Amino acid sequence: MRLILDEALAVPGVTAAAVVDGDGELLATATREAPGFEDAGAELAASLAAARVLAESLGGGLNQSVLEYRGGPVVLAVAPRPAGAPEASARVLVLRLRALGDLGRARFELPRLLANLAAA
Repeated sequence: MRLILDEALAVPGVTAAAVVDGDGELLATATREAPGFEDAGAELAASLAAARVLAESLGGGLNQSVLEYRGGPVVLAVAPRPAGAPEASARVLVLRLRALGDLGRARFELPRLLANLAAA
């Protein structure tokens, strides 16, 4: 997982990255610029749960969620999982970006990063 986090941090504008499981438990983190996600496990779990509830109420599952904060946007993106696998087995890549303008590049790189995460 460290390799995937390092790949994420190599994307221009990504300042911190984390991987959480489907229940929101923090599995790994990496930071290029503070603050990172090291102490944000509970907050990530709550954000993931809220995004899933909203996705279900809109009639679909969660693929990606972008939250915009003064400190920069945060992207939660669900890695593909095998058909029939429970949602709790999913891994979620979380990225903190320097600015909203970095979102396009990060989203362009997400399919590759998520495929690598799913294969890890």
